[in-house]
Amino acid sequence: MFDGIDVSQYQGDIDWEKVKNHIDYAILRCGYGQDILAQDDPTFKRNADECTRLNIPFGVYLYSYATDEKSALSEARHILRLVAGYQLDYPVYLDLEDPRIGRLTNEQIERNCRAWVDEMEKNNYYSGFYASYYWWTSKLTGALFSKYTKWVARYADELGTQGYQMWQYTDNGFVEGINAPVDRDICYVDFSKIIDHQASTIYKVGDHVTFNHVFISSDSTVPLIPYMNHGTITKIEPNARNPYLIGEGLGWINNESIISNDYLSNSTYKGDSLVEALKQIGYDTTFESRKKLAQLNGINDYTGTAKQNLELLQLLKIGQLKQ
Repeated sequence: MFDGIDVSQYQGDIDWEKVKNHIDYAILRCGYGQDILAQDDPTFKRNADECTRLNIPFGVYLYSYATDEKSALSEARHILRLVAGYQLDYPVYLDLEDPRIGRLTNEQIERNCRAWVDEMEKNNYYSGFYASYYWWTSKLTGALFSKYTKWVARYADELGTQGYQMWQYTDNGFVEGINAPVDRDICYVDFSKIIDHQASTIYKVGDHVTFNHVFISSDSTVPLIPYMNHGTITKIEPNARNPYLIGEGLGWINNESIISNDYLSNSTYKGDSLVEALKQIGYDTTFESRKKLAQLNGINDYTGTAKQNLELLQLLKIGQLKQ
């Protein structure tokens, strides 16, 4: 069994240095409702950054207000926006307890949850649902809910039932470092062995990728705007938050950073040499490599003539050179 807490803005400014000595994991509220900035939990980023810095395993939850599939999908995107760049060692949960959801039919609740969890799975997040024991036994009765991890709230000395992977046993707990009552939880599953972070390294050394932001290190949580938005992966650190090193130090990126690896681009190059333009982005400039590029871009008789190279260079400058 693993001893944990779940926290939100209502726990205030947490001293995670003290807390880490008393827990095995934390579940952090990232927000509530649809993908609106005003509905982000104002303490989430600090809590996530502190858990990351101190190596406290964590997952997240979002308090749901969704009454239809469209709003449920927005809630999924709300989470995806906030957790991008973080390594989650525990699941992402949808918190189902709002009275407005409780007034829906069980079938509508299930449809909403299916829309939410499908979007989370499409983005490779291990997901589940949180609810009271009453909700689990009276409202969340559809077949969908048997497929995902269950977190139950039941305030008692013993859970007294089976089929749940995590149990919230009080909302009035105490942990040194938190100056407010806090929810306490017991987890019966070692999620660190279930959630596969190896899946985060789907690219390989030598891949040339386009990306929208970089990080200063493999474990940084602060995205930066790059001065160049493409480059070649030169090193991989498996299980790191940002596993891919670009070039000789342009920055580190992760899957969420990458826009595409289908095309090469060098819009900043002003010269007329294909070889120099490729060198500038760290791409292999050997004849065989250029011949392969030519064939992929419709030049099957590539011999390295000036005309052929200029044609490839023009594609490179507009970001349309297939690789």
